[in-house]
Amino acid sequence: MLATTRRPAPQTVALLLLTAVTGIVEAASFLGLGHVYTAVMTGNILFLGFGLGGAHVSVAGAGLGLAAFSLGALLGHRVNESLVRRHGVRWPPPAVAGVGLLLAVGAVAAAGLPEQQDLPSGRALVVLAVLALAMGWRNAIALRIAAPDLPTTVLTRGLTGLLRVHAEMDSRERAASAVVVMCGGAALGALLLRAGPAAPLAAGAAVELASAALFAVYGGRQDAGGPVR
Repeated sequence: MLATTRRPAPQTVALLLLTAVTGIVEAASFLGLGHVYTAVMTGNILFLGFGLGGAHVSVAGAGLGLAAFSLGALLGHRVNESLVRRHGVRWPPPAVAGVGLLLAVGAVAAAGLPEQQDLPSGRALVVLAVLALAMGWRNAIALRIAAPDLPTTVLTRGLTGLLRVHAEMDSRERAASAVVVMCGGAALGALLLRAGPAAPLAAGAAVELASAALFAVYGGRQDAGGPVR
């Protein structure tokens, strides 16, 4: 008797799409906009430290990214609470779509910028602020969804869990998928960056909106190993 192949749960796919967007956006921001992170704040905190130690990094960019991300997370928590009161368990679609629209604004603002910058220009800083604001909100969304092994941004814990001896198979599969998908998103972002930062950012916005559509169709299902609260 042939074993049946389990299909990925829709919410898991939606979260993996968000994970891919992180790779795409960071390719644009780090490689194309002056070596500043907009989603992985550990990097910006380290860059601030490097800058204070005299290293040739953009302290202004790292500080702006951290501040905008924090503001996005703060406002995102409040917006999410409002959406929960209004839509109940079907709150993720408008929240994720809102992030997608912010990424689209970032793509428009990045139009015409060069493929790479050593340090961010004035307009690049504006784009970075919009992207970090969006990714801060996104992290607030992921935190509220609380799906194990799929935080959509930071994979260190998931990777550690993947290597745990007694980890459940579903947990291993989600963690491994997140690693592969983020890497793939980063590769796609780097490839699209050849056409300028606007190209990967537009792609990231499109994938984010596709994830919102998935949440809209399958909203409220607790099928990613965690609740939609």
